Amino acid sequence: MYTKTLIAGVLIAFVCVQLADSLVCYTCTTPKDCKSPKKVTCNNAAANETSFYLNVYHQGVINATSTRFDCLALRYNWNNDVIHQLHGCVHPTVGPCSLSLKPAYGHYNKTRCLTCSGDKCNKSPAGKMSSSTITIVASVVGLLLAKIYA
Repeated sequence: MYTKTLIAGVLIAFVCVQLADSLVCYTCTTPKDCKSPKKVTCNNAAANETSFYLNVYHQGVINATSTRFDCLALRYNWNNDVIHQLHGCVHPTVGPCSLSLKPAYGHYNKTRCLTCSGDKCNKSPAGKMSSSTITIVASVVGLLLAKIYA
């Protein structure tokens, strides 16, 4: 009886710890920085910093405050060169992928704009196991252990 409760408790704690963590995004402001971006835990200050950099090239960037955040990956090319790149936390209400460029930068080609809500989802995850995969595997192992010891 106690074994089942203990296994269920450990499984629930494992899943809830992942859900309780704050969103973590990669952050960088230039193509050079984005070759080895840093990680940042999203909060209003981090999202406002991304909005500041969005405002350099875009029109209509709104100031927002919220408790919900997304990760952003944005890249512009010009003459087949990456001319502007920005990764970071963003307020969902900003709508970065639908912003218009300022007239001075209208000749840039948007080659990538992605907003996502998973940890470190704004960089190619090739070769890395996502936290969702780990949660699924842990759930299956937990259920198997519960069956074995039931």
